[in-house]
Amino acid sequence: MTDPRLTRRRFLAVAGAGTAAGGLLASSSTAGSTGSSTGTGEVSARGLTQAVLSAFEHHRLVAVGESHGQQEHGDAQQLLLTDPRLPDVVDDIVVEFGNALYQPVVDRFVAGGAVEDHVLRQVWRNTTQSPGGTGDQPIREQFFRTVRAVNWTLPAARRIRVLLGDPPIDWSRITTQDQVDGFLAQRDTHMASLVRREVLARNRRALICYGSGHVTHSPERGQNADHAIPLIEEQTGRRVYVIVAGSHPRLAACPRRTVIACSGTWLESADAGHFMDAPRLCGFPLGKLADAVLYLGQLKDLTQPLWNPAIFLDPVYWAELQRRNAINGNLVDLEAYRRQQPISLPSSPPVSCS
Repeated sequence: MTDPRLTRRRFLAVAGAGTAAGGLLASSSTAGSTGSSTGTGEVSARGLTQAVLSAFEHHRLVAVGESHGQQEHGDAQQLLLTDPRLPDVVDDIVVEFGNALYQPVVDRFVAGGAVEDHVLRQVWRNTTQSPGGTGDQPIREQFFRTVRAVNWTLPAARRIRVLLGDPPIDWSRITTQDQVDGFLAQRDTHMASLVRREVLARNRRALICYGSGHVTHSPERGQNADHAIPLIEEQTGRRVYVIVAGSHPRLAACPRRTVIACSGTWLESADAGHFMDAPRLCGFPLGKLADAVLYLGQLKDLTQPLWNPAIFLDPVYWAELQRRNAINGNLVDLEAYRRQQPISLPSSPPVSCS
């Protein structure tokens, strides 16, 4: 990659979009399980909800890393969010797919207030990831509406707050790539600062829903030091419990939609680059980066949530996406947004760490 813009921040901007490494799906039938044999004799698996609840017994911050663009991830969020036990352990949910400029909008919406649809859409459409990631997949809007519905049943003191972790970029003022890059460079530091200020300083607990590239631990002191979770751990001294999405042929016999601890299993020493399908992680043991793995199934079984192509027939929205694309050098094939896409999740060839 010779384009200077295809740097680490560019990688993280699309991390997971083409890797198909996993998601967050957990079924209600396994949510309360304490552990089950996988048939391999090597690992013990349990549902995502139970894994998250158990992690909050010892941690104020639990991060669930995703590979972006998976329907299974959206399904998992719904099941996790609607579990009646979640509000007992979670005060806030920190998300990557929301522009902090619109925090007052989301605060009002998830608390049950009236928000016009065209205003709410700005939350996920106007992030630093646009136009490469517009947030128009239905799972993004569904997330916010589900939190609102859950909060509807709760007293004000127990309602879950959604914290928008993407830096507050104002696209109406953006005219150059240098301006965009300035916000892209703040993505991890902004999230770490948000968690310190709005969660830890207020003695609250948070579930962090971000791409796996942002939430992995530092494998060694100084490694990945500019990632959000290492920043939080270094600056606050608090250990974050990290679950990352991942797939591996060796897990074929493991029940899908389950979480497997790395400690004490072969996952602890597995090469993270192969497991998480990310070349930059080759050579790092998975157990140094994450505490557990969420396994959704083999890559061939994963699907993607599809936006409605008619969304991009809106002339005003389309013109703005074209303007943003011109700013970043027309790196995105916008015309593909207007075409029907296959439901199967496209994936690149498996990473070789040899």
